[in-house]
Amino acid sequence: MHRFLRNSHLFLGVAAFLFVLMYGLSAVQMAHSSWFAMKPAVIQEHRTLTPDTGNDPRAIVRELRRNGVRGELRQALETATGWKFEIARPGAAYEVEYSTATHQVRILVRISGFMAMLNRIHHIAGTWHDFGPINGWGVFVALVSVALILLGATGIYLWFKIHSERAVGIALLAVNLGVCVTLLVLIRTA
Repeated sequence: MHRFLRNSHLFLGVAAFLFVLMYGLSAVQMAHSSWFAMKPAVIQEHRTLTPDTGNDPRAIVRELRRNGVRGELRQALETATGWKFEIARPGAAYEVEYSTATHQVRILVRISGFMAMLNRIHHIAGTWHDFGPINGWGVFVALVSVALILLGATGIYLWFKIHSERAVGIALLAVNLGVCVTLLVLIRTA
């Protein structure tokens, strides 16, 4: 049993390493945004959609997806001439204005750099999105979260089995708990 837990602990740590590193890097970017160039490249495009697209934002998004625009529909607003909405994914955002009379689409594309993409990925949650890759990321987050809980549980068990390290381990756990509780209180009361 000890060998299985030790190997599981090692595998879970290696598997979660890049994920935790990405979250750490994006947290540094959020805390020190002036250190990173975050200005997106902006491109404007014009397209004409087929007349049978209809007057539904989801149908317009499906047509745009067939033409290379990827992301999920956000903030659809009906205007006097048609629709205005955003299609977003980590790393890019498309501001779309659609005219129902002419079937013309004006798209303002904002392409972000790597750090801005990491920032957006850091904030993605859930699996209710209408864009598959974002839902896939939500599943991945859940799996890594479970892996991190198991990593902690197996680590505590393995540490507890080494009798000579118990005093140091208890001190480190107490300090860690104290720092975490202090930070949580400070975040909630700030």
